[in-house]
Amino acid sequence: MADLQGKTAIITGGSKGLGAVLARRFARGGAQVVAAARSTDALEKLAGEFPDHIIPFTCNITQADQVKSLIDSTVNRFGKLDILVNNAGVGRFDRIPELSEEDWDLMMAVNLKGPFLASKFAIPHLIPTKGHIVNVSSVAGTVAFPGGGGYCASKFGLMALSDVLTQELKKHEVKVNTICPGSIQTEFSGNPKSYSLTAEQVTEAIWHMVTAPEGVIYNQVIMRPQVPSQMQK
Repeated sequence: MADLQGKTAIITGGSKGLGAVLARRFARGGAQVVAAARSTDALEKLAGEFPDHIIPFTCNITQADQVKSLIDSTVNRFGKLDILVNNAGVGRFDRIPELSEEDWDLMMAVNLKGPFLASKFAIPHLIPTKGHIVNVSSVAGTVAFPGGGGYCASKFGLMALSDVLTQELKKHEVKVNTICPGSIQTEFSGNPKSYSLTAEQVTEAIWHMVTAPEGVIYNQVIMRPQVPSQMQK
């Protein structure tokens, strides 16, 4: 069975929600996982579940010096980097006239600048290992909706960044995967529908991406929940 034994992974937004579930899955699969987020307490609690496999690292993904320190510290500790999961994200939803400049800037910084910075500093270490970059986008990165102007713009931007990374890194055999889930039953979604995707379901899709057979790339995956028939229009 495919696993991540001996692999080193960084997961941003790793203190809760999808990031925490993903960190646990990678740890169970044998990887050394550096879980990065701003919440030190939540990270340390998570790391306590897998003390031999999860390392907490407090980091603001929007700050270049902190992101570089995250990458450098990981490589210094483990000697390499195999997987970067750009998972950290934030959503603020309102129609354009009511959306604040502060919320717009926050989404652009976390959802787009963060993956840019992490990828920028990780790439020199991913090339020697022929590693993976996994960008966690959203269905909102493929289809816009009223009230989602800032969030959709940031996720559409992430899709473009993923495409550029794919083209720039393919000659180095560094795989770039993008997953676009719909609403997930985590703190992020606020009030998700009962049939929304679970973090575990999305995690399994990412697991298949990073353990794909040699020569196979799941370039882009769009995930939606199956809506119960009685709830369909």
